Amino acid sequence: MTLRLDPKNLVGGSFGGLEEPVEDAADQHAYWEDFNARFFRSNGQEYDSARQSNVANWLAAPDRASFAAMAGALLEQLQQNDALDDIDLVLLAHWMPDLHLGTSVTNFALHRLGIADGFGFAISDRGLSAPLFAMDCAARYLRRQGQRALVMTMDQKHLLYQSDTVAALQPENSASLMVLETGTGPGLRYCGYRRHINVESGDLPAVVDATCRDLGLKPEATVLIADNGLEGLGEGFAGWCPTQPSQMCAAPLRSLMSLPEPGNCLLLTRQDREVCVVGLAQDDGSA
Repeated sequence: MTLRLDPKNLVGGSFGGLEEPVEDAADQHAYWEDFNARFFRSNGQEYDSARQSNVANWLAAPDRASFAAMAGALLEQLQQNDALDDIDLVLLAHWMPDLHLGTSVTNFALHRLGIADGFGFAISDRGLSAPLFAMDCAARYLRRQGQRALVMTMDQKHLLYQSDTVAALQPENSASLMVLETGTGPGLRYCGYRRHINVESGDLPAVVDATCRDLGLKPEATVLIADNGLEGLGEGFAGWCPTQPSQMCAAPLRSLMSLPEPGNCLLLTRQDREVCVVGLAQDDGSA
């Protein structure tokens, strides 16, 4: 079965404030401090409000953007080319938590598209590899049932507590949406997903080269899309397209969007010693 991505059905962007700061912030402050304390305790940690709280900034930030708000903006853009009323599966991939905790963003998308019998779920706690794993989940689903999957990838910048990781990444309110579908047609053919663990830095070039070939792509005819700190891996590839760390999970697909004419691509994420890869091949739709 052929699975493909039409670049016209790939959108993304960064967002400023999509909603106003919380009006009754003073009344809500104690509630969210208690939430933080319980959250830390559930993970076996003690919460020091004086040192770790970010509740005041979270409530008053002028650039608040929930996942549903970003999804709504991008769905409107995507629907300019496609009604999307025949989507079978909606997936959400993210690393940062939503601004509105507990919102079902996949149900929001299904409702927005007027789909009564679609299936949706979210993927989290996979770090920066979440979008590539989501594409693999969508592909496995479509090989068994359905014809079209909407993959939504997004993160937002505000946490209720201080985080050294978030401070280092300086995340944006960033999102991307894409449609993976069965059948033939012009665009990019999905070649597969690979995950490697315990990859040492010295082994990385060989692992990437072998994975590219395993997915049926020749490095010399393929553009590598990866973190801008891995530029050296681009040697031997047809091109190099860096991802921006601040765009978080949406970064690989947003970099794919930036290519003037998307062709053979290898989308790669590396976090700690885990390497995840998705291959896409240019397809004229004649097969």
